[in-house]
Amino acid sequence: MKNTKVIIAVIAFAVTFIFSAGLVRIIFPAPAVKYVYVERPRPIERNSNEIEAFLLRDINNGTARMDYKYTDNYGEAVMDYWKMSSSMDARGFPRDFQNKWGDHMQAWRNYADYLEERSSARRDNKEGVRLIGEINRTWEEVKSTGRTYGSNLR
Repeated sequence: MKNTKVIIAVIAFAVTFIFSAGLVRIIFPAPAVKYVYVERPRPIERNSNEIEAFLLRDINNGTARMDYKYTDNYGEAVMDYWKMSSSMDARGFPRDFQNKWGDHMQAWRNYADYLEERSSARRDNKEGVRLIGEINRTWEEVKSTGRTYGSNLR
């Protein structure tokens, strides 16, 4: 009889525990888990890195404008640089790189337009500093995105 009371108590405890656990699960359902798939960058051969070659071609385009940095022809040199670099075909690259490249070229276009207003007395030097900052920011984004695809350009 003593064993029967213990067995009934254990069974009552187990049934009560299972019932309460099920009740809690009904009242407070488990949150849905959202799985996020992150695609890792594909390994790219160092010898055939087209993004790095593309960026080096852009840098080469920009060296010519530096010859005119402190002359009256600097605005024209910047516009020539923008025309050369914005005409480079980035369509074969990943979409995120294309978007960053487009933002960078737009920043250069804005700066070239600003320099064309050189004769205007309304030209604001703070605006020029802001535009150069925008160029630097977008260039860092282009390089960073390029590094995710194997570019070694720092």
